[in-house]
Amino acid sequence: DWDRFSDKAAIQLNDTHPAIAVAELMRVLVDVEGVEWERAWDITQRTVAYTNHTLLPEALECWPVGMFGRLLPRHLSIILEINRRFLRQVQIAAPADEAKRRRMAIVENDQIRMAHLAVVGSHSVNGVAQLHTDLLRAHVLKDFAQMYPHKFNNKTNGVTPRRWLLLANRPLAAAITERIGTGWITDLPQLEKLEPYAD
Repeated sequence: DWDRFSDKAAIQLNDTHPAIAVAELMRVLVDVEGVEWERAWDITQRTVAYTNHTLLPEALECWPVGMFGRLLPRHLSIILEINRRFLRQVQIAAPADEAKRRRMAIVENDQIRMAHLAVVGSHSVNGVAQLHTDLLRAHVLKDFAQMYPHKFNNKTNGVTPRRWLLLANRPLAAAITERIGTGWITDLPQLEKLEPYAD
């Protein structure tokens, strides 16, 4: 039951490098599984989430339409259709604002804007610190945040010792606990007690 797919699977786009996953999931659903476009798009948006890790332009990749056409012609046709349908929504929301339509287009000036594809194809868009997310909303993806305020949220980045040490590195967690006890698990500054063992 493809309608339950997003209950069982999540596709996380970490920056725009994997944003082609939006078009690939649509290709699998429409071409391989025979799901009709609107239903496939709903499934895709419910399955995909996008995390922007940096505001720098190099993280907001743009790819030449011609290159896509040579290497991934079916993906290009899917992206063009996503763009066409999305721009219809922008036109309805802001009928007299041609500049906004150009700013928000997924495909513009023979370039595919992968960050725009990631935002449009996701149910959740986040930065990795509150200030970062605020800057995404106010500047980098402002038009999208205005159109889809429900998508934008913050998830502060970082390592939690409970997950990383206790689950992913159990031998290290055991070695630490053997030397300083279990208090460090919920009170990370207790790791300072390891200093006498540095050598």
